[in-house]
Amino acid sequence: MSYFSFFRQFLQRDFQIAVNQKHELGLPLVFFALILILFPLSVGPEPGTLSKIAPAVGWVAVILSFLLALPRMFSEDFENGWLEQVFLSGYPNVLSVFARIVSFWCLYGIPLVIVTWLLVPFFQFPLDLWWVLAKTLICGSLLLASLGSIASALLLSSRKGSSVLSLLVLPFLIPALIFAAACIDAASQSLPYNAPFMMLSGITIITLTLAPFATAQALKLNLS
Repeated sequence: MSYFSFFRQFLQRDFQIAVNQKHELGLPLVFFALILILFPLSVGPEPGTLSKIAPAVGWVAVILSFLLALPRMFSEDFENGWLEQVFLSGYPNVLSVFARIVSFWCLYGIPLVIVTWLLVPFFQFPLDLWWVLAKTLICGSLLLASLGSIASALLLSSRKGSSVLSLLVLPFLIPALIFAAACIDAASQSLPYNAPFMMLSGITIITLTLAPFATAQALKLNLS
């Protein structure tokens, strides 16, 4: 079997499992929707205030919802022994880890980015600014999946892994939040936002390139 076929079958397996566990797949989306409902109730119905805080609410809601799913990234495969079989299959461990990052992002990151469209009617957020926010969140969610894979692998055999995971991931998201905020601020003033967006994209690409190697080594430590 070629590496591409292995990668494709890995993705197909993850997608099939997600279809069979729809309740697990929908929990982050429900959590995201609850956050969007609670913010207008606590802040008040003032359209100007809601529109101003909408990007921050979108980012925070996506991060918290994504963190809710991260502990499951490798835990089930680790417990049932499938992860060990993959590492003994002879295929590059980095390839299997990269496939898991991609599948996890497709299953959780992309749906959360799409659901942020609810900011437009609920927060009176301009549609053109939402598109800019969505582009930053696409990069941010992929960055979160990459960083989360490392943290999830490091804490795989720890009983308190889910509570510590957010402490490992959140500090590394600060640069992404800074550049994302700069993109939204520039777009709201009808200014070019290419520079901060390129910085955000660069951080994401570098992290996505290095994360599979670090995650594979962390998984080996837990499997040995």
